[in-house]
Amino acid sequence: MQIDHETREAMVLDAVGELLMQCRLEDISMSGIARKAGMSKRTLYTIFASREELLGATFARIGQRIFRPLAPEERDLPLVERLDKLLTLNEMPQFEQGAVEVLRAVIAEAPIHPGIARQWDAEGRGALISYISAELACAAESGEVTLHEMTATEAAELLVDMVMGEVLHDLLIPNERHLDACHAREDKQMRRRRAVRVFLEGVRVR
Repeated sequence: MQIDHETREAMVLDAVGELLMQCRLEDISMSGIARKAGMSKRTLYTIFASREELLGATFARIGQRIFRPLAPEERDLPLVERLDKLLTLNEMPQFEQGAVEVLRAVIAEAPIHPGIARQWDAEGRGALISYISAELACAAESGEVTLHEMTATEAAELLVDMVMGEVLHDLLIPNERHLDACHAREDKQMRRRRAVRVFLEGVRVR
């Protein structure tokens, strides 16, 4: 049976996602990806022209699954709840355990393969900032908040950094936190809600 290009691409991205959970990023080669996807290396190169392009597409896909805009039924929620929804990341248990390690590897590869790092940032943190910026711009226009001298994007960057600041700590000091999945989720939820509350107090919710 003939497999269309879109299906082949999905098979390749699935294969890379599995390899990310099994191997270090620097050990993932085009040959290994082709074997995992059940196709020849030559076929793989007809889908993605380079390892950098392929890994960039992989991280874009992960980012699109973790971060999402508001659903239509969430648009009428109070601002505090809308921001909480945007900052609540969709769980990917198979990726979550190795997320910091993958990020560390992306940073290590950035000088050699800057496209991978740019894609990771654009589709991850960048996408989240874009969603929140759009929401804050609407809130400022309707009078829900006053952003003072900040742009909506600057305010969104500030809020995202408040919520996700612990990532730098985890990169610098790995394995210090030993929370089980339930407590880790509760810890993130508490930090997120405190950050949103402090942020909104600063921009004066009406």
